[in-house]
Amino acid sequence: MRYYIDGYNVTKSDPATRTLAIEEQRNALESRLRLSASRILGKAAYTIIWDGAGGEGLVKGVDRHVVFTRKPTADDAIVECIRCATEHTGVVTSDRSLANRCREVALHGIDIVPSNRLFAQAKATPSKRKGAPLPRDIGIPANANEINRELKKLWGIED
Repeated sequence: MRYYIDGYNVTKSDPATRTLAIEEQRNALESRLRLSASRILGKAAYTIIWDGAGGEGLVKGVDRHVVFTRKPTADDAIVECIRCATEHTGVVTSDRSLANRCREVALHGIDIVPSNRLFAQAKATPSKRKGAPLPRDIGIPANANEINRELKKLWGIED
């Protein structure tokens, strides 16, 4: 099974990414899924589909999980992927119109997963701390504690 992820629908709905710049939204979702797709989507493969027309990042090297569409919109590209699918598929979106279009063309069954399922545990992006960083914090990413918590979860280490 493969899930097609409506990229900007997910990032614009996600409290952790909605206020970020477009490129940062893409990087955040791509990174999150690289780390936790199997926990979120099970054994299914996934492809994030981003609107490509007129946007930034069109020259970015993409991997097998990321596509910048040449169609008018990512929605159109997702519908085409569902139409051509030879197996049961899934779409991650909260766009009702897209979900209905996909249901109409799916020949082998389809699961529609609301965008908020991917980030149910996410928190809003914290505002940047004012003033200079403390000397002990220089060179350490601002989200180091979150990274460590996520790695502990992945490795099965309890706090």
